[in-house]
Amino acid sequence: MTDVNSSAGRVLITLRQSAPDMFVSAGRGMATINFPTANMLASEARIQLTFRQASQLDVSAARVLVAGRGRIANPRVRAWTFSLDGHDFYVLRLGDRGTLVYDVYSEQWIEWADLGQPFWRANLGQNWIGGSKYGPDYGSDIVVGDDTWGVLYFLDPEQAFDQHPDYLNPTQEIYFDRIVMGQYPIKGREVMPCYVAFITSDMGQPAYTGAGVQLLISDDAGQSFDDMGLITVTAGEFTPELTWTSLGQIGAPGRLFKIVDDGAIARIDALEMNDPDDDG
Repeated sequence: MTDVNSSAGRVLITLRQSAPDMFVSAGRGMATINFPTANMLASEARIQLTFRQASQLDVSAARVLVAGRGRIANPRVRAWTFSLDGHDFYVLRLGDRGTLVYDVYSEQWIEWADLGQPFWRANLGQNWIGGSKYGPDYGSDIVVGDDTWGVLYFLDPEQAFDQHPDYLNPTQEIYFDRIVMGQYPIKGREVMPCYVAFITSDMGQPAYTGAGVQLLISDDAGQSFDDMGLITVTAGEFTPELTWTSLGQIGAPGRLFKIVDDGAIARIDALEMNDPDDDG
C-alpha cells in the first residue's frame, strides 16, 4: 500500500495492510487498519481509527476516536493455584515482568512464559468442579483467563502447542519451548575434558515434523551461551541417542548445559557427560 493523502474531503479507508504514511488535513476520515501505518498525521480533521498494534500518531485540532486491540500495562501481582496429574501448583503472576510456578510435589520453581513475552498470559484460573465433564474433550477441568486476548480456555497437559485466538490466523499452532538447565561444577584450577554429552529420553514421537532438541553451553555462569547444534527427532525412530561431541574443556566455575526442546521429546531421563569408561 502506498501513502494515503486527504485534504478538505471525506475519506473512508479500509487497509488490509499498512500504508507507509497516512496524512489527513481538514477532512473527515475513517480508517480501519489491521496492520497500522508507521506514521499518521491529522490536522483539523475528524478521524475514527481502528488498529491492532501501536504506531506513531500525531493529531492537531482534531476529534479522534481510537479503538486499539492489544495489551495495556499490568503492574498487578496475582496468585492462584491448580492441581494437575497429582501435582499441586502455585502460580505467581508478577504483572508483565514474569510468571513463576511452584510445583509442591517436586518442590521446584519454574518460569512459564509465552512466545515473545516474559510472562504467561494466564492471569487467573482454578480447577472448575462443574468443568470435570469437559475434561475428556479439553484435557482437564482447569479454566484460566487470558488477559491478552480476553478469552477463557482449558489447560491441556498433552497438547504440545498453543492456539492463539488471532482472527487473522485462527488455526495457527505455536509449539512450546521447554527449557531445562543443569550444571557440572569445577573448583580451583581443575580442568575436565568434555568429549561428549548425550541425553537419554523417549524418542520417535515428535509433536510435529521437524521438531528438535538444541544444546547450548555456558562456561561463564550463564552470561553467554554457545550453540552446540540442533538434533531433529524423526517419527518412528526410537533408538538413536541425542549426542553432541567435541565440547572442549571445562574449567572453573563449571559448565551450564541448557536444553531447549520445541516438541521433539516428552521427557528427559538423564543428561550424561563423557562415556562410562571416562572420568566424567
